[in-house]
Amino acid sequence: MAQNFSGLTAYMEEQKNRTDFLLDALLGNDVLPFVRATGTFITDMKEMTRALPTLTGTVGIADGATCSDDFDNGNDTTIGQTTLSVKKALIQEEYCAHGESWETYFTALGLPAGQNAQSASLGIWQPYLVADIAQRIAKRIAINAWQGNQSGDTWTINGWHDLLLAANMGIYNSSSNITGGSVGTTTPTNGGSAGTDAQGVYNICVSLVQAALSVQQVEGADFAADIISGNAFIVMNPMNREYMRQNYARLNGNDMPEHAPGLAALQGNAFAAFRMPGHNIPVITQNWIPQSTIMLVRNKNFVFGTDLEADMTALKVWYSEDADTIRWRSRFKMGMAFRQLNGLGIKYWGPTT
Repeated sequence: MAQNFSGLTAYMEEQKNRTDFLLDALLGNDVLPFVRATGTFITDMKEMTRALPTLTGTVGIADGATCSDDFDNGNDTTIGQTTLSVKKALIQEEYCAHGESWETYFTALGLPAGQNAQSASLGIWQPYLVADIAQRIAKRIAINAWQGNQSGDTWTINGWHDLLLAANMGIYNSSSNITGGSVGTTTPTNGGSAGTDAQGVYNICVSLVQAALSVQQVEGADFAADIISGNAFIVMNPMNREYMRQNYARLNGNDMPEHAPGLAALQGNAFAAFRMPGHNIPVITQNWIPQSTIMLVRNKNFVFGTDLEADMTALKVWYSEDADTIRWRSRFKMGMAFRQLNGLGIKYWGPTT
């Protein structure tokens, strides 16, 4: 006769693959490698504010046909500073092995034996919990570094993008304001069907380079000097990086690796850093820079400060006997700044406020 299993719950094997979790795909902390490679990474920030000194000078050539004892010719040196401020961060939580249904489901078989655990352990589950928490902390640090505090954060901190929008750097104009920082504000795209639209990401990069090359001042920084010597870079998020590839392909008929020497590595990793075709300018991908914004920046301009670098990845876990819980905590300092927050050190495409 036929078997009737009506009303039964299908059996689910939860032991053989109980640690084979499907985890969230997290875009983690790519900020620290980025700032070490292109910016200024400052540790030992025991104080909450530190001065970042700047040095500028002016030199004028006088007629040397006669002798002169006048040494006050206006060839001055100016020592200034910008400021880096850091804030203390705290992330913490606890687990109760006697609650939260740990002993109700398949998780029960992975817990330590007995009801009086005396160590910071949730059995086989703890490494997975700790590893996931560490990734989520890294993600939060990266988001805050670029975009400041977000939903879920209870502190207030300004990221690089916040600082950029607050700076009011002026609108770049090739004839009337070459020192303006903002080159365009429209939303980046793939350049349209022919790749010729101004807001195409590759076209934006060309506009940023042209704006930087036009900054030639007798008194002031020559952005062009950094472009020529390879001391500047372009930074954008992954979507804009893909738009750049599409834009270039539509303009030139092929992807960048097939046209530009030195870009063959892109065939293996589309998001690896590469040199902008025709220039000694690295194009770097950062996960959490906003979609609206693409920047051309002098090296060492981005500043990230912390107390101890190891604090950024340290996660302390311990057993609290009085509360009978497993607790974890992360404490660190972080703060962001620019060495030169004006159009002489940054050209960007994106909103101005």
